[in-house]
Amino acid sequence: MAIFYDSGNAKNSDFNPSLFARLNPSSQWANHSYNHIVLTHIAKASTDFSERQQARKEIEIAERKMKFWERFGGFDKQEALWYRKKYYQF
Repeated sequence: MAIFYDSGNAKNSDFNPSLFARLNPSSQWANHSYNHIVLTHIAKASTDFSERQQARKEIEIAERKMKFWERFGGFDKQEALWYRKKYYQF
């Protein structure tokens, strides 16, 4: 069971890497940052052991994706925090 991120084979994904240029890295970072916050809460608060374990696995994925967008051209941390607050109230 995946909460946010499927840990399956990325090669079978329908994601097209050529679309990166169209994405706003700050907005993408905000999305993964919000996921990170929720997953951290689940990992700490859930009474279901398997759900906590899944959340911990997905926290690593969220962190990896956040780091990716931080390296992407045009990333602005202040703008990313603004997006997170605007869309996720965090």
